[in-house]
Amino acid sequence: MNVREARESEYQLIYEQGYREWAKGRSLEEYIKENQKEEANGKRFVMVNDQNQILASLMMLQFRQNLFGIGSIVVDSSSRKKGLGKKLIEECLIKHPDAAFILYSEIDPSYYKQFGFRVLPREFQQSSKGICMICANDELCKRILKGPIPGYF
Repeated sequence: MNVREARESEYQLIYEQGYREWAKGRSLEEYIKENQKEEANGKRFVMVNDQNQILASLMMLQFRQNLFGIGSIVVDSSSRKKGLGKKLIEECLIKHPDAAFILYSEIDPSYYKQFGFRVLPREFQQSSKGICMICANDELCKRILKGPIPGYF
């Protein structure tokens, strides 16, 4: 298994995989249009097998120095329950070891606690779509929380 930045030629497949999980009543075209907005502030990463097939993907956005977001996490249905999502998240977190990461969890937040994420206090929760979580040491977390927290992405 290898984690690398996604190639532009792979985006359609990544969007289709994401759409199967996160359609939320949108057409594929609407889903793609909304997700393409993320491209301006971030990079998509993929986990591929030895045949270079995409097994999992996620989006890593940079909001400001030392503040990144992780979103659009998808593991292909045929590759679930093998720890691939976990490995992909871990690989992306180590790319910026001195940074803080936020995400909006639409699943049980306890899953992300294994990576060091914690639920932000109620006053920082600004979306009904997901629970905002942060992964940062205490000092960095305090600094990040003095600035604006990006809304749901």
